[in-house]
Amino acid sequence: MAAFSEDPPKYAALHWDGKMLRDVLGSDPGTTSETLAVLVSGPPAYPEGKLLGVPVIASSTGTASAEASMDLLEAWGLTGVITVLVFDTTASNSGVHRGAAKLLEQQLDRKVFYLACRHHILEVLVGAVWDNLFGKVKSPENPWFKHFKDVWTDLTTDNPTTLSIRQKWLNKKKKECKEILQEILRSEKPPRADYREMAELTLIVLGDTPPRGIHWSRPGASHSSGQVDGQKPVFYEDVHVC
Repeated sequence: MAAFSEDPPKYAALHWDGKMLRDVLGSDPGTTSETLAVLVSGPPAYPEGKLLGVPVIASSTGTASAEASMDLLEAWGLTGVITVLVFDTTASNSGVHRGAAKLLEQQLDRKVFYLACRHHILEVLVGAVWDNLFGKVKSPENPWFKHFKDVWTDLTTDNPTTLSIRQKWLNKKKKECKEILQEILRSEKPPRADYREMAELTLIVLGDTPPRGIHWSRPGASHSSGQVDGQKPVFYEDVHVC
């Protein structure tokens, strides 16, 4: 701790993210509590980040996240070097009045750069397409996806439906898209599991075969909350090809 505090990055980004975790070592094993991971990153010594702490917080509100993050910044003597806030786009983080990012900016008493997670930003775009085509989902769980999960074992997956495109310019884009996806999936460092699954499903929809062949993963969570919206694109394409 001393070495890091004495020679911190000149400019650093503050990252935080919360998750419900089960207590396996504490005084009450089996219980779950909201836990917040907080780290900072910045060149040259810490481009991958330095974990400041993983405190248990009373709730997942923006106030609780901001207070816990600020306590750690003060304990490590880093309040003066934070120039960027990195967070996902749940309301508790991005709310314009009581979001953690806004509260942290107020406590730091200066403007900082907001770097919202690209994963969640893209989900907002995909969600807007869904709302435009099929209407807004009003329940916590998308009824289309719930039904899809319920009948998963009864689906025939040996003859997937592919996308038929007649326009020449779209077929050109289709070819370019397939080439890019094949290159990504054949790279030495393939993308994380959910991105890879989406890339593979896109290839199947476009009538191509992924490097690992055609296979299907059982659908996971399908709620509308930001914490699991990462599965939305995968669900959309699963529903189409099946």
